[in-house]
Amino acid sequence: MAGLTAVSKLHILTTILRWVVVVLILRVMAGILTNYPDYFPPNFDSTFLLGRERTFPGLYAVAFYVHLVSSPVVLVVGLILLSETIRRRFRGLHRRLGWVQVVVLLAFVLPSSLVMARRAIGGWPAGVSFVLLTAATAVCVVAGVVQARRKRFDSHRRWMIRCYVLICSAVVLRIISGAVGLFEVPSPEGAYIISAWASWVVPLAVYELVEWIRASRSNSRPS
Repeated sequence: MAGLTAVSKLHILTTILRWVVVVLILRVMAGILTNYPDYFPPNFDSTFLLGRERTFPGLYAVAFYVHLVSSPVVLVVGLILLSETIRRRFRGLHRRLGWVQVVVLLAFVLPSSLVMARRAIGGWPAGVSFVLLTAATAVCVVAGVVQARRKRFDSHRRWMIRCYVLICSAVVLRIISGAVGLFEVPSPEGAYIISAWASWVVPLAVYELVEWIRASRSNSRPS
């Protein structure tokens, strides 16, 4: 990268990082989808459904399948919405997909998350994490829509990025759980509880830190 300015180097590194994140999200999502044969019909010997024979029927089963179908939609649509190319060249498509994202999240993903949180692996400590995650995601979605309606598009974009960071907690949780599975841990349930909290608190904190640094640098530049 000799001869490039600091700004150019940062742009290249940021672009590479974005593509790495995209590939990682798609790779983990593909891994999740390969487990779907265990859910249609439910295989209670599979990892996620193990020991759920008695608690699965009823409202939990409905929420489980709603979540199973709707979650990949918001992951994929979210990636498209974050594309600068799509946003600039196809504003109509961006707007329509944005409404799809909002409706699927508020009508399907988040309500089903609340129902499933009651019976989360790890009991109530993990369940509280998922409830707060659901509430935070809802706040970000609503705030993003409000800012878009007020034509405050910079603020709208920040809120929707926060929303997608929280959506990707499902991806981060599986990465952490996979990494933990490589080691002997004294309490797998305790490890899952920690993973549940870390999967969204840490990425959101990192995003807020990056935004704060960016804003600080922007404010420090001479006008």
